[in-house]
Amino acid sequence: MTEDILNILLKSGKASISEDWDALYQDDLPIVVAPSTAELDEATGRLDAVGGYGYIATWKKNLFSFNPKLLSKRCGLIDENGNLLKAARIPKK
Repeated sequence: MTEDILNILLKSGKASISEDWDALYQDDLPIVVAPSTAELDEATGRLDAVGGYGYIATWKKNLFSFNPKLLSKRCGLIDENGNLLKAARIPKK
């Protein structure tokens, strides 16, 4: 199911292929795919390598189950089409 989301996301034109991450969003922050809440902890753990900055890609139907778990997180949430569901915090340079 991860591959399904990733393929749709890459076809949207809002994400690009990455060697280090599942993909990169249009602002060059990493994307980690989590098709369900069962994979959410692993996805946020992977983003810890970059201070939590990045996006978690999931099915749009998961917005309401994911959002409460991401309230205090730096990561954003995007759907399978690359639409922004929750903005990510941008790291200071």
